[in-house]
Amino acid sequence: MKTLAILSAIITISLSQAQAQQNNSWEFGIQAEYGNDWYHRAYYEWESLPNGYIQDFPSYHSRGVGIFAERILNSQFSLLGQLNYTQKKMPVDMFGERSATGARWVTKEVHHRGSADIGLRWYVNPKSQLRFFVDGKLAANILIAAVQRVEGFGNVATWNAFGYDRIAPTVSGSAGIKWKRLAISVEYRHDLAPVKRNISRTGITSQALEGKVAFTLFRSGTAD
Repeated sequence: MKTLAILSAIITISLSQAQAQQNNSWEFGIQAEYGNDWYHRAYYEWESLPNGYIQDFPSYHSRGVGIFAERILNSQFSLLGQLNYTQKKMPVDMFGERSATGARWVTKEVHHRGSADIGLRWYVNPKSQLRFFVDGKLAANILIAAVQRVEGFGNVATWNAFGYDRIAPTVSGSAGIKWKRLAISVEYRHDLAPVKRNISRTGITSQALEGKVAFTLFRSGTAD
């Protein structure tokens, strides 16, 4: 939670500094992302793990779309708000910890997730046409559904996250460049706490690396 306190302090300081150099315009747009996720499953109160139990595993890929709002505080700082939807192609039944469902093999698994982010962006060279930026955000990441393709049944949706907590608090950091309405960045995300399943005494944390492209559709109070 130290990261949360630092980000909160930065946002508070930036807001107070913005009073002397206020712009308070808005930008609204769309974004797309593509990347990969890595997961670690911890086993609590287990003396030893049986053969075949997996602790670390990746996704095959992650891709998503979203919308954003950016409130310009001054020439260097802005507040960000984002809503995102992602699809993550996963190794089959890694969260369910079994290789078959009802004696029918699972051949494909896709996780559908949503997230809500809020954070602060800093433009390093605000007077340049090609502006470099870094930002930090806090997010709530929710597993909407996991869809498994089960042999003989077709697609079967699981809505309870296999018994794990559905919502994970997440922190992220990005670095990128912005030219007029177009922004390209690389983002790293990490869970602040594991999602847990009490019945099996296990918990999962994830981290992700994503490439993102964002485009401002319209602005309020600014010009190109």
